Amino acid sequence: MLEHFEEEIWSKVPHLEEKQGQAKVVNATPLIDLTEDLKECAKNVYNLNLADADLKVFGKFDSNLLTGSIKIRPAVHIIHDAIVSGKLKSGQTIIEATSGNFGIALGLLSKLGLSVVALVSRKLQEGVFEELRNENIRIMDLDMDICPAPGMKDSPNLLAAKATAVNIRSQLTELGFDPDIFDKASSEIQSLLASQDIINLAKFLAKIYGCFCPEQYDNELNIEVHRTVTAAEIDQQLHEKGNSLEDFGIVCTFGTGGTSGGLSRYLSEKYGKKSLHVVFPPANQDVGGIRTKANADGLKLYEPEIYAGQHEVDFEQAKLLLKFFVDKGH
Repeated sequence: MLEHFEEEIWSKVPHLEEKQGQAKVVNATPLIDLTEDLKECAKNVYNLNLADADLKVFGKFDSNLLTGSIKIRPAVHIIHDAIVSGKLKSGQTIIEATSGNFGIALGLLSKLGLSVVALVSRKLQEGVFEELRNENIRIMDLDMDICPAPGMKDSPNLLAAKATAVNIRSQLTELGFDPDIFDKASSEIQSLLASQDIINLAKFLAKIYGCFCPEQYDNELNIEVHRTVTAAEIDQQLHEKGNSLEDFGIVCTFGTGGTSGGLSRYLSEKYGKKSLHVVFPPANQDVGGIRTKANADGLKLYEPEIYAGQHEVDFEQAKLLLKFFVDKGH
């Protein structure tokens, strides 16, 4: 399975290889100079004059990756480690909680004959469900938060949890799982559902059914891949352009904490600085796959102490920026 995985998937995504005695990132995605387009957008869309501003802005375009998302990076590295270590075996089912892109990335494993079950929110856009289905992923849809939660701190709703448990049992049975196993663990499952702890629900279901859970929200490999590959890749590309990541700040959003954590650790270890800024939508905006600051709090990979700053941004306004760059052909 490892040989098949490396041939079909690993060889096509960014990873480190030894070349001429040096570790180099291969299969790098484009790093594009957006400075002039950003200045034009600022003027035409936001009525800001940045013409004389001394700035240089690059964008990292991971949409060129398999499955079209940065989430393929941690997914591939977590699965590679699981195969090498023997945690994931041929014929085993994978269960994971996802807001979309990580689950879509796991869909590549169908090439290896592995089955993937994704716990997702029915609040997701229909296009995300369609992509999951296109990757041969079996879906369990839950009427809960669009970003799987680490557990609410408020009083649990036990009545709703029991109703949801019945729904999950039915869906698992339809997917071919033994309902008797579910019934024996029903109290633990209802407890997780009462606190809307979908992250640990995925881990628990994997445990009782003998499946593999990548545990993307708790897995240090999610951070490690961005520290050792993504950050090194950006720095490598900047050096090829006569620049260095040491002279730049980084702006990113927050989903699981992998990207922000890995990039921050790289900057700290190599350059001894904090220069990564995390952008969150405000509490009243529900953005697929991107957490609010309140929803990030409590996650294992949320490390605010290593960020240079945290900022709440109106994502309705940010969409105008996105549309501008899309219209520009980016």
